[in-house]
Amino acid sequence: MPSFSLLVAAFAAAFLGAHAAPAPGQSTFTADRYVESVSGDLPIVLTAPHGGALKPDSIAHRKEGVLGADLNSLELTRALAAELFVRTGRHPAMVASHLHRSKLDPNREIKAAAQGDPTAESAWRDFHAAIRAALATTVARHGFAFLIDLHGHGHPIARLELGYALDSAQLNRPDTTFDASGLITLSTVSDLHVRSGPALASSALIRGPRSLGALYQAAGLRAIPSPQEPQPGSDPFFAGGYIVRTYAAAPDTPKVDGLQIETYRVGVRDNSENRARFARITVDVLTPFLREHYAFDLAAKK
Repeated sequence: MPSFSLLVAAFAAAFLGAHAAPAPGQSTFTADRYVESVSGDLPIVLTAPHGGALKPDSIAHRKEGVLGADLNSLELTRALAAELFVRTGRHPAMVASHLHRSKLDPNREIKAAAQGDPTAESAWRDFHAAIRAALATTVARHGFAFLIDLHGHGHPIARLELGYALDSAQLNRPDTTFDASGLITLSTVSDLHVRSGPALASSALIRGPRSLGALYQAAGLRAIPSPQEPQPGSDPFFAGGYIVRTYAAAPDTPKVDGLQIETYRVGVRDNSENRARFARITVDVLTPFLREHYAFDLAAKK
């Protein structure tokens, strides 16, 4: 199988055709406008699989699985992209599905995602080709890519659920047991763990005092896993789905780390002011995280 870095030309060509690469911040749509890809010049790739609204009659309704959209999750992704540009003068890459989840769920493997509809299957392939192209281009440019897959949950506890492809049973272990388990190698930050070296315990990376969860908590957004809430226990928790497991946790996508962020609605996604606040806090969180772990200064404008 060809290396991930060598796949960029093939995937970019499949998605963009023979046209010149778009400028950072410029959107490109597939011919049917079901998939949008925004070119970036930051080492961050955003994905929005469940915020689409299109329900074309030409695509059959899915009959199984979750069929509702993650309300305002696409708008939340755009707010984060806009805040990153305001703060840095640069753009993250972004890939969004504009099909409603009742027509396509691109955060599933193709059989469950499209349920046999050929047009939905084509859109699924376009969506994932765009992600691979964005990640490969980002890795080639920066030496790494950080993938953020944005979602919305309706769980009873209003907190961010940070999905590293580790489920509740895996996280419900004390730090010493978790560190000895080697589970970090299955996570969406496995490459970062190797990059960080043995001085940083795997539990510290996931829920320690400088973890993403700790930084969110310090900035005023409740998050799990974090030092304050290290384990889900028996509460509902989204561990991360197909996108982050395929592109951040898989061994055939080296130098890609990331996570799925499940956001609650009231206070984060419900209106433009709260979406802007989440975006500001997320950039505040990413700035020290990327500096400490990747030596990338997000605060420096281009």
